[in-house]
Amino acid sequence: MTRTSKVTKNLKQSGIRSASVKCAAIKGINLGQGICDLPIANSIKAAASLAIETNNNIYSPCEGILPLREAIAQKLQQFNKITASPITDIVVTHGSTGAFVCTVSALFNPGDEVILFEPFYSYHRNILELKNITIKTVPIDLDDFSIDFDLLLSTVTSKTRGIVICTPCNPSGKVFTRDELLKIGNIAMKHGLFVITDEIYEYITYPGHPHVSFASLENFKDFTVTISGFSKTYNMTGWRLGYAAGPSDLMSKIALVQDLLYVCPVTPLQYAMLAAFELSEEYYTSMSLSYLLKRNRIVTVLNEIGFNVTVPQGAYYLLADFSKLKFTNDEDAATTLLDQAKVATVPGRYFYLNPHDGKSVLRFCYALDESKIEQALAVMRMCVATETIGHY
Repeated sequence: MTRTSKVTKNLKQSGIRSASVKCAAIKGINLGQGICDLPIANSIKAAASLAIETNNNIYSPCEGILPLREAIAQKLQQFNKITASPITDIVVTHGSTGAFVCTVSALFNPGDEVILFEPFYSYHRNILELKNITIKTVPIDLDDFSIDFDLLLSTVTSKTRGIVICTPCNPSGKVFTRDELLKIGNIAMKHGLFVITDEIYEYITYPGHPHVSFASLENFKDFTVTISGFSKTYNMTGWRLGYAAGPSDLMSKIALVQDLLYVCPVTPLQYAMLAAFELSEEYYTSMSLSYLLKRNRIVTVLNEIGFNVTVPQGAYYLLADFSKLKFTNDEDAATTLLDQAKVATVPGRYFYLNPHDGKSVLRFCYALDESKIEQALAVMRMCVATETIGHY
């Protein structure tokens, strides 16, 4: 007799988590997982301490504390151009991943089809599969980040129930344009599909590529759940606080699912997050500029080493093709870099339904201190120079 459920039979540690575990074991530099080890603003840390000291330690409402939902509603209106009621349209969640789990649980049934744009964030794929949802994919052309919308339309079947958009995109760094979102929205309306948008990297975009929220366009918010959170913008990936916003009939069910799965988000940290909304505009401008400089640096050096890099438009990841280097495949490339340079990356196979499609690609993350990035680049460059990792 099998000791575990059918849905966990093929469940394995994610490639992203695996890269971090291996890296930590050898005390290497983690350019794999988006851990983001940069400092949290002092005002937010002080607010967290105060929340604990003043005994904000009991269960919050399953939707999250009202003051935080009110602050999120104001932010959604000002930044995302989305009108949402803090009473009925917003749920604070256990990370943006928790928001995705609750949303998927509330909207889809086993056997439904959901479309992902590929390369996709592997946790989106894994969570959908855990729920016995069938995944269809539409490729993003990594040469120019374009999408074939005729192919998207033909991918929709009678079983299709939803589309997931990640913008700015993990892992590719693509930022979906207004025109692209309008085309997706028109297809979704025509076929009665839900759209889930993961906008966790919304504040990290580069010149010429502004963030546009799907639910701000036309009447798309009527069938959209917008997901975001605080992990990436405020360097607190371990705090696990996110949120979802959408039509009240959907959000009421999402809140009930959260109540069953998590009861509520972490209460004192919800109060602490109120301080984040008091940060000046300069905080966001400085953050984006710092990532732009890191992006430019890592793209330049990786290209010099022999990778072919698709330049990210947003977020803090990039995909690098290593076809010109002496690696057998993506697993070999990641293992070699970890063993010989002590630099962790994520094999490309984890971002594709067919592992073969990612065989010549690695994902790099540059959400680290500049000194660590420079150290990693120097070691990788040295490996190539000494022909430890050489060119054909």
